[in-house]
Amino acid sequence: MQPTEQQGQTYAISISTFLQHRHFQKETHADLFLKTLLRYREQGRFQLHGFAIMPDHVHLLITPAAEQTLPKCIQLIKGGYSFAARTLTQKEIWHSGYHEHRVRDITDYDHQLRYIANNPPAARLPMDYLYVHTHPESAACVDPCPSRLL
Repeated sequence: MQPTEQQGQTYAISISTFLQHRHFQKETHADLFLKTLLRYREQGRFQLHGFAIMPDHVHLLITPAAEQTLPKCIQLIKGGYSFAARTLTQKEIWHSGYHEHRVRDITDYDHQLRYIANNPPAARLPMDYLYVHTHPESAACVDPCPSRLL
């Protein structure tokens, strides 16, 4: 493990689909992405504080584990999902790259979490939209705010 400035940092991440294709509009795709995301969380690769799986992009609020870099976490998420989805589609899934924002403090953390939670309503998705951390079925799937931000 290489010590880096990133260790212990929390990030708001946005990842777009290839050409903004509405890949996750299909429930089977969104289900598989959520399972992939939660599998890496359960393996301890990162803490997951919030998420929204939108039809053409995803928002994540994560804290990489001490031995993980942010790029490695993104590689696991994108690559792990692409590998798992190969039986569902042969099309390109992801836009290259991603957008990251390092969370500075508790105010920023709360802002990022609200922004992610408000994405489905802003896109006029159903009020009971399953693929967001605020859905009752997802409450147990997210980690609390890192203590360093409190």
